[in-house]
Amino acid sequence: MNKDNVCPLCARESEFKFLQSHFDSATNQEYKLYACGECGVWFWRPLKNPGAEWYEQDKRYASRNVDPDFKPNWNYKKVISFLKPFTGRVLDIGCGTGNFLAYAERNGWEANGIDFDSAAIKTAKEIFKLDKVEVAEINDYYKNNNTKQFDLITFFDVFEHLDNHVEFIGLVKKLLKSGGYVAMSMPYRRHADWLMTADLPPRHLTKWDRTAIKNFLSQNGFQISYIARRSEGISPILMKLRFRYGRFFSFNLVGKYKDRQRAAEKKILPAGQAHQTVKKLQLLARIKDWLIFGLPALIIWLAMLPGAKRYLNLYVIAQKKE
Repeated sequence: MNKDNVCPLCARESEFKFLQSHFDSATNQEYKLYACGECGVWFWRPLKNPGAEWYEQDKRYASRNVDPDFKPNWNYKKVISFLKPFTGRVLDIGCGTGNFLAYAERNGWEANGIDFDSAAIKTAKEIFKLDKVEVAEINDYYKNNNTKQFDLITFFDVFEHLDNHVEFIGLVKKLLKSGGYVAMSMPYRRHADWLMTADLPPRHLTKWDRTAIKNFLSQNGFQISYIARRSEGISPILMKLRFRYGRFFSFNLVGKYKDRQRAAEKKILPAGQAHQTVKKLQLLARIKDWLIFGLPALIIWLAMLPGAKRYLNLYVIAQKKE
């Protein structure tokens, strides 16, 4: 058997279709994207996760640790509401700063989480007051906790980063009770590339649609309970327009924001007054963005409606087969 023709996801021989190449200047590595003719997954070669140290230095992930998001997003709310009134023990793999686990705990779940980012785990413990989170990858976590069983295991925006999907889902199954659930999210591969410019290696290593993820989960002992492509509406389009053209409409609100912060630190202004000023400036900035870019964003959104490029995310809830 020629290993070059064996799919790393379904382990079957296939005539891979070459789709595109990508050169990452930061790692000086060229990647090639292939489609498996058997299971339908798209994967990059080399299929290699860059490791914890790389992610800890990536600004996209490092910034969340010092300024975590407190508001639960749609992904978090969906799985909790989908399983209601049922609650139990949940393990969140790649839990980050613990936003989802804090929300799950407020809804009656016993919250457990792992992440290989030590700074994120520190935030989860100190800010969200989670006591059952730790720095670990799933392999080591399973070795030390192989008698634990969970009712729900979540891995939001994790699957596309993996280079060992079969091993990963196998360990998930071992940690999951019979009839237990998994919930996951990932980029939808037919999205508009200009809306998700970071959906490339070494950050993201695989691309999924509904057929590919159904095939993978079915082959590995799961049945789909819920699956949906998700659009974020016109907001991502508006944000792209703002980042691209916002400098031409700048009123220096950011500069005023920083001045107020510095004034508060020097006690020129009372901290509370500075905070209220910052909130007002942020609100004005959002209003300005919608006034300038709202209509163009809406026009672009309407033009995208007939196709699938408006869908940015894929969301799946699946149950472990008995």
